[in-house]
Amino acid sequence: MSSKRRTAALFGLVIAAAAAIAVATASADGRQLVGEYCTNPRAMPKPGACISLSYGGQAAEGYTDSPNRVLTLRPGTYWLSVNDDSSAHNFSLETPDGSDQAITGGVDAPGRVTVKVHLTHGTWVLFCDPHRAMGMYVDIDVGGEGQVG
Repeated sequence: MSSKRRTAALFGLVIAAAAAIAVATASADGRQLVGEYCTNPRAMPKPGACISLSYGGQAAEGYTDSPNRVLTLRPGTYWLSVNDDSSAHNFSLETPDGSDQAITGGVDAPGRVTVKVHLTHGTWVLFCDPHRAMGMYVDIDVGGEGQVG
């Protein structure tokens, strides 16, 4: 298994383990982002897969021809909780320079992983590694002033 796949698999496990802890500590240590696998409504009657990411009333979805793929955030520390119980998917977080983000956290429930990430200025990408080419990704545009507290 390649290093990137191991990292992606670890990321998927880590997101499910720490969500309960993350929710309890999110206000003190960061802000809560929620990622989920969703159904692509444009692929009806046979739904296709997509990935979504939300924060503070904003949401972005990634699927083929997605019109709303970008989530805009301020720099800072976030808890990223991702819900998915499919073994066909994983989550990876790519930094603005194209490398993988170092993550901390763990599996807190079956199908849910939470990781703590520190987002800096630039465009980050949250994606499903095996399905990225099919549009399963969202861009996180990080800019402006950093978070306070």
